[in-house]
Amino acid sequence: MGACVPAPVFPLPSSRSRLPASKIMITLYRYLPAWGLPDVSPFCSKLEIYLRMAGWQYVSKVGNSRKAPKNKLPYIEFDGQVICDSTDIILALENRADHPHGRALDTGLSSSDRAIGRALQSMLEEHFYFILAWGRWCNADGWEKYQPIISDFISQIGVPRFAAGFVCRLIRGGVIKSIRNQGVGRHSELEINAMGVTLIEAVSDFLADKPFILGDLPRTLDATVAAFLLGVLNPPIEGPIKASLQARRNLLDYCARMSAHVGLSS
Repeated sequence: MGACVPAPVFPLPSSRSRLPASKIMITLYRYLPAWGLPDVSPFCSKLEIYLRMAGWQYVSKVGNSRKAPKNKLPYIEFDGQVICDSTDIILALENRADHPHGRALDTGLSSSDRAIGRALQSMLEEHFYFILAWGRWCNADGWEKYQPIISDFISQIGVPRFAAGFVCRLIRGGVIKSIRNQGVGRHSELEINAMGVTLIEAVSDFLADKPFILGDLPRTLDATVAAFLLGVLNPPIEGPIKASLQARRNLLDYCARMSAHVGLSS
């Protein structure tokens, strides 16, 4: 996805390997898996789904976003470099001449398909993400299901038990503020759910009866779409947005197809 521009990288102290990229182990730093998802973060799930699609060898570790480059997850260590941001990571790996598949997943896409892909990716990552986040962080029922995972993550990055409750409330407060500042959090629950349903309908209409989002072959865009759809379907958080997805046979089949394609548990 995206124009072929170099992704920002940071050198590691160790020298770069002379092995082909397909033989080098990627270390992926992310949050936590849950609900049959590679990760509770759709961006970390997106990256892990891509790594499986493309055949890269990797190992996952819990990362600390406060200590991460750019203060966010995911990021990877690979071939003597640290690469940040899921989109930049995928771009950097896709641009490798020694790609495990022998070619980038998006090889052969038309300029029109690439433009459509960028638009769909932006719709999900820049708009639908905040709707999904609202349902987990702001909605009381969603937070009841999500809070234990956040508490587990806080514990795994070394926050002392006596401070865990305070840190959890602090993080939640910050996320709620960011969702409001972005704009989604200023709407009513009814309005937010309506926006989410509209976007689910848009994905369903575009997918139609195709096996993958852009046609017969899985592309990098499918990692994004699958991560977000599964991020609605799998968690035990009910509501109109999940009901809308469940009512669309093509989306359910797509989620099952992508899960099988990358070996995710149902």
